[in-house]
Amino acid sequence: MTEPADTPRAPYPLADAVPQAELRRQVEDLSTARTRGPVLGLPTYLKLGGPGFIGAALTLGAGTMTSSMLAGAEFGYRTLWIFWVAAGSGMFMMAAMARFTCQAQFDVIEKQAELHGWFLARVLTALVGMVTVALVFNFGQVALGTHLIDSIAEAAGASFPQEYNWPLYVLVTTCIALGYGRGGAGGTRLLEGFMKWSLAAMILCFAGCLLVVGVDWSAAARGALVPWLPRGVLGIDLFIASTAAAIGVADWVLFHYTAHARGWKREHEGLARFDLVAGFFVPFCIVNFLIVCVFAGTLHGSGDLPGTAAELSRALVPLLGETAAQYAFMIGFLAVPLTTTVGLCLLSAIGIHAVFGWQPDVRSWRWKVCLLLPQVGFLAAWYPSPVMLIIVIAAALSLTNNIVGWSFYMMLNDGKLMGAARSRSRTWNLGIMVQVTLLNCVAITYVFNRLGWWQG
Repeated sequence: MTEPADTPRAPYPLADAVPQAELRRQVEDLSTARTRGPVLGLPTYLKLGGPGFIGAALTLGAGTMTSSMLAGAEFGYRTLWIFWVAAGSGMFMMAAMARFTCQAQFDVIEKQAELHGWFLARVLTALVGMVTVALVFNFGQVALGTHLIDSIAEAAGASFPQEYNWPLYVLVTTCIALGYGRGGAGGTRLLEGFMKWSLAAMILCFAGCLLVVGVDWSAAARGALVPWLPRGVLGIDLFIASTAAAIGVADWVLFHYTAHARGWKREHEGLARFDLVAGFFVPFCIVNFLIVCVFAGTLHGSGDLPGTAAELSRALVPLLGETAAQYAFMIGFLAVPLTTTVGLCLLSAIGIHAVFGWQPDVRSWRWKVCLLLPQVGFLAAWYPSPVMLIIVIAAALSLTNNIVGWSFYMMLNDGKLMGAARSRSRTWNLGIMVQVTLLNCVAITYVFNRLGWWQG
């Protein structure tokens, strides 16, 4: 059924695929869910959520997993607190993204360019914060994913090495990413469903491994609630790696645009905030908790440790004992790079269109080419991740996180821009300030550590 000509449309073209009748039905369902209470209304919110799950799946990549695995293997349960602190501090800026999408209903990069200049918006936010991140960091995902496919095949008594299985990895992630926004809202729901079920698979598989390994709940509780870091450069580096892997510009802006693509309006802001907590914060914390505990119960105290996720997983698998537990770990772990690559493909397409001010059309060849650019990471099946390039990008992201973060802070507090929707909460503003400052400090120190410029 064709919408009336005077029906207001969302400012982001991908939302045009969502019928207005469906959006009205969502608002009615949300109203009913609120009257039923938090328990009975929960299934409705989980069903209608999605962008938060995309964000969690993007963030739970090879870098985050390496930090968690090393933390558990080196320090046991003592650093569990870092992950919920890192993700929790990011919720303040993510809530600002929800406010921009639902209440203000503008395209954040276009508005940022109008207010603060094209260089900040199109270069720092879109090109550095989104596109460069998508292109560079997919190398690590492909390296990990193809290694895990190789390991699963080897455990099954077959041979499927990385240099041959990478087309399978690229094909699966490409097909899922290309479906986004196509077929009305169906393609978007399919991608979001893939992210939700993949996160569920991570949690179930890692929880199953933890049942085999066992957990010291007293030590885990202390590690989750009592802040602790090893002394010197090692402690700083651990905190930096774990915090910097949590939430930054890519996560902020991807949530904004994927929520826009759902056509969310003022009545959806409550859903957006729920989605941030239940779809982003909770899965991020649970998966990291499980990974740290699994490695704390197996590799902690075992001496010299490898430094990559692939090598750490290779060291862990024989210690799980049961064949089922070994398969569970590898399958759950495979979901990590798969979902991150899909998210990076979306980030690339949205970011490149924002750089040039193009209107996104998922049916166009331009969108498809932009979406597929991160798949150049297939080269990681032969070559290691570009470590020096990652250090350079981390340095650029330090500047980007800081400047873009303050730009968004000013936009959120701009009464002329936001009207009655501007932030009136000192706690909210303080939380954003803390996250922006923290991200900048840890990113700079991370670069110094990697280049050997930091003296502990």
